[in-house]
Amino acid sequence: MNSIITQIRLALSFLTALPSGSFSAEVPEETLGKTQAWFPLVGLLLGLILLVGGLFFNLFLTPAITAALVLLLHFLLTGGFHLDGIADTADGLMSGKADREKIFSIMKDSFLGSMGATALILLLLLKFSALLTLVKESPLNLILFPVFGRYAIIQLTYSSEYARPEGGLGAIFTNYCGRRELLIAAGTALVTGLLLAGLAGLLSFLAIVLYVFSIRYGARRKLGGVTGDILGFTCESSEALTLIMLVAFT
Repeated sequence: MNSIITQIRLALSFLTALPSGSFSAEVPEETLGKTQAWFPLVGLLLGLILLVGGLFFNLFLTPAITAALVLLLHFLLTGGFHLDGIADTADGLMSGKADREKIFSIMKDSFLGSMGATALILLLLLKFSALLTLVKESPLNLILFPVFGRYAIIQLTYSSEYARPEGGLGAIFTNYCGRRELLIAAGTALVTGLLLAGLAGLLSFLAIVLYVFSIRYGARRKLGGVTGDILGFTCESSEALTLIMLVAFT
């Protein structure tokens, strides 16, 4: 039980800006990798906070401002942790470079290119547009998109190899994601989706599963595997896809 609590605290510390206590020793890579099992649970906590915030904002403000504030709250809670994955992936894969090492170099560069900036703007526009509908018609569904976005990470790390030969933070998660982590994460995400959104939740979950398979195929074909930026891209874009699916089927 203590190890599970430690893993949940680590997941909370890794994925959010929320307080999770201090850790007295350096965390082994295997322990950090196995925290993935609880990523959707952390997403559930984020979603509950977004729901409370959205309901509160709705009491005083227009739906457009509420949607913008929910998006801002999400950014503050996560520290925008995965947004650089969107920008770096777009810059690297849309650079026109065929050489894998050149793509890696572009993705690692902290400079924000035109493709990355465009991808960020479009992502935030998509999220805002979908949130504008949800805060008016089905605010309970605000809980789901952080859950499914973080589930997508685990599905990808379970089925993928790490692409960079020198390794990196993302390698910890691809190396230590086993069937246990995948089943716990998938069960958490699927049950949450069914309880909160019924058929729309199920369809959204299935859409994420298929979408992650397509990312895995594309990343393996282009890069030979995934990187930390690809994982961040997958989380953020899966959140956007979840929001679109919920708007379409709720």
